[in-house]
Amino acid sequence: MKKYLLLVLAVSMLSACSFAEAETKKESAPTATLAEKLKKKNTDVYVPNPQVTEDVNLKKAGDSLTDEKGELTLKQVKEVNKTFNLNEIEYTVKDVKLLHFVPAYGLIDFFHAYTHDEEFDFVKIGVEVKNTSKENLHFGPVAMLNINDTIRKTWEDDFYLEELNGEIVAGQKKRGNLGFIIEDIESLDKVEILSGDLVDDEKKKVGNPVKILVSGVSDVKR
Repeated sequence: MKKYLLLVLAVSMLSACSFAEAETKKESAPTATLAEKLKKKNTDVYVPNPQVTEDVNLKKAGDSLTDEKGELTLKQVKEVNKTFNLNEIEYTVKDVKLLHFVPAYGLIDFFHAYTHDEEFDFVKIGVEVKNTSKENLHFGPVAMLNINDTIRKTWEDDFYLEELNGEIVAGQKKRGNLGFIIEDIESLDKVEILSGDLVDDEKKKVGNPVKILVSGVSDVKR
């Protein structure tokens, strides 16, 4: 009986040691740094916007789609696909679209912060930004917008809120859209995009803004 108790005690001690060792390994295992987490956030995997119906399947003027977010209609589109280099930042403007949106009832309160109309037109700009350097940088793909020389918007008017402005850590790629509600416009003739300055972590300017002119917006997606 005494030998049996000693055997049970030995097994218990061995199990406790194994558990403690496993916990020690678990605690000492390297955890992802904030920079690594940010790199994984907002990368090539595009997440549909929670407030606006996805427009990827709208190909030509008049195409419309209705889902739980509302009804979205494509009015005009311009494929741009131009890349600009700002001191190791690769900034691509993918496309510019004019769309009409009738938000679902549950989203009306959200849009009241931007317009009192229950349906509206908006300009959507698709962008991609990649930091190819080894340093964290700060950049805004759209600081100001000039539409048809009559309508001006700033980054504060963007309602897509996809966190494209601000810090972009070393090696990170951001991909998404910015949307700006507009009024009193029959067609989209041209859009001038002015990006923000490129600054480092010390808030020192390290790159001048880019000015992009998009004209000839068509009614059909090429």
